[in-house]
Amino acid sequence: MKRILAVVGIILIFGVIVVSNRLQENRVIVEFNTLVAKDNVTPAELIGYIDENINVVSKQQISQMVLGLEAVQKASLTQWQQRFEKNELQIEIAKVYRNGLSKTDVATIQAAELKEIVLTTLDNGYKVETAEGFYFPVIDYAFYQKYHNAVTPDLAAYLEIMAVESNETPIKDAALMIGWDEIVRRALRQEQFIKQYNTSPLVGAMQQVLKRYVSFALFGANNTPLFCYNSRQMEPEAKRVYLEESWNKDNGSFSALMVEYLEVLKKNDYRLNSEVDVFRKKIINAF
Repeated sequence: MKRILAVVGIILIFGVIVVSNRLQENRVIVEFNTLVAKDNVTPAELIGYIDENINVVSKQQISQMVLGLEAVQKASLTQWQQRFEKNELQIEIAKVYRNGLSKTDVATIQAAELKEIVLTTLDNGYKVETAEGFYFPVIDYAFYQKYHNAVTPDLAAYLEIMAVESNETPIKDAALMIGWDEIVRRALRQEQFIKQYNTSPLVGAMQQVLKRYVSFALFGANNTPLFCYNSRQMEPEAKRVYLEESWNKDNGSFSALMVEYLEVLKKNDYRLNSEVDVFRKKIINAF
């Protein structure tokens, strides 16, 4: 009888703990959603709340909160970029920017107000990028690295892919900043994500990322075209990379279209003409 009562007691205690944990999880999510709904909530506020409660809630709920943070970062980005329009700030950043901008670099900015703008930007999960001589903030997906073990596998994979984009942007000043092999490598990884996590709510976002790479693969960029503007011949390195890749249509839409594209290119001696141009424009519009 004592043994039975002891077991019942353990079960009751376990039940109380489970109920308590669920109540706590629900409270955290409700508080987080209330925070997100606030006017002018900053990413830093959300980051602080997530960090404070990361060991309290489930992976699904932490994932929901991290996606809420990303949404706020995206929605607030224009406002943060407007802060960088001050000519004085642009001049100060130009003095210390070296392929990126760390807090150590920012510390050397003399004007306290300008220094505070940049430091606050970094604290809110952004990084400073440059294009055409202008400096501006973008989302720093490497900042999300600390959440990888706390979120669901699909979100962890998504954040890893986005961190690659954030750490080494594929295009700048209308020129490709990565090689043709890296374009293919990234596109195949994005395609793999879509196939592996086909039921994930992140598939739509990943398809948008992949569409950029489809454009890079089919067209290149204005200052790094796939076909020479004069001879209209395919860029030799791109041709080598594309032909050496073992394309498998079953991997996804990107691989399937590249198989078709290479067939059209081969038929036309890897030269840009009306048939090739019509094909690639049709593909990108339908993707």
